Amino acid sequence: MYKTYDQIVAEMQADMEASGSQATDWNDGSQIQTMVQVTSRALYTQWYMLEFLVELFFVSSCEGPFLDLRVNERGIYRNEGTASAGPIEFSRTSPSPIGSDIPAGSIFASMDGTLQFETTEDCSLPSGWTTGTVNVNCTTVGAAGNLVAGTPLQIVGPTPSGLQTITVGTGGLTGGVDTESDDALRARYLFAIQNPTDGGTPGDYLVWADAVNGVTNASVFPLARGNGTVDVVVSDGGIPSADFIAQVQAAIDAKVPIGADARVLAPTSHPIDATITITIDAGYTFDAVQPVALQAFTNYLSSLPNGGIYRVMAASDAVFKVPGVIDCSISGSNVQLGNEEMATPGNVNVAQGS
Repeated sequence: MYKTYDQIVAEMQADMEASGSQATDWNDGSQIQTMVQVTSRALYTQWYMLEFLVELFFVSSCEGPFLDLRVNERGIYRNEGTASAGPIEFSRTSPSPIGSDIPAGSIFASMDGTLQFETTEDCSLPSGWTTGTVNVNCTTVGAAGNLVAGTPLQIVGPTPSGLQTITVGTGGLTGGVDTESDDALRARYLFAIQNPTDGGTPGDYLVWADAVNGVTNASVFPLARGNGTVDVVVSDGGIPSADFIAQVQAAIDAKVPIGADARVLAPTSHPIDATITITIDAGYTFDAVQPVALQAFTNYLSSLPNGGIYRVMAASDAVFKVPGVIDCSISGSNVQLGNEEMATPGNVNVAQGS
């Protein structure tokens, strides 16, 4: 622990007196006290920097870019996360009398304006249209961009003729993963150095899989298909695409020992059915809170590890934290997932309670 400025001043005065100094005027402004204070400030700065240097040196205490510098020495790099993507839908209650064009690069946003989504292609809605779909990418990285189907959106800028309702499309906006936190990066680094590469142990495969950008959960199953085989089940916060599985497979193939048969798989979906009954606080509407509550439930499912336990009380707590929800109950019971299973939304209905 570094010394405070006052401690250094007091220690210097005591040391001078013990060394035979004849100085008696220790009041502020005296020549000797001014000399002591100037020297003490310089020593205080050095004490502080030495203590700070120690904090930056150890992985257990350094943060941010300093943590990156330390773990990079071992060839471990922070996973930068990914942005969500998927379809959004346009709908009308009656056929549009005119057509509308929505060019690539058009911006849509969540109703609170905190998230924006950019169209990746031109969308032409002909005269007489009632529904339309276009793909978008979230403009920011992170799991916050994952939105369930039916979440209302708004367009940023002039509204093309004929647009009435804009919502997230079937399947939702998915694939958004947060940039790796300091705690997660620190834990991955410590696991890697405490489990050094040793010819293809289960720990090796876990280290290799977790190093791929976008992997949020990985499980390793040695001898899954007999001697010399290993299965690695990975997720990206959901059931990953074939392209993502191929990316992880390539990363592991580059490191797998000669003769080993490593296979990367997506987890098996275990649908969770539930009826979520919420009571809405004054000043909120059910229509506004319903998609947010559904998203909170979906996010809870995504947070569960492969082979984890779905707990009704934990799911209820996640929904209860949604602004505007003052009471919540969820039907069903706890579910123990299989080793290679991931919890996904099944038949989930959000109802309004009294």
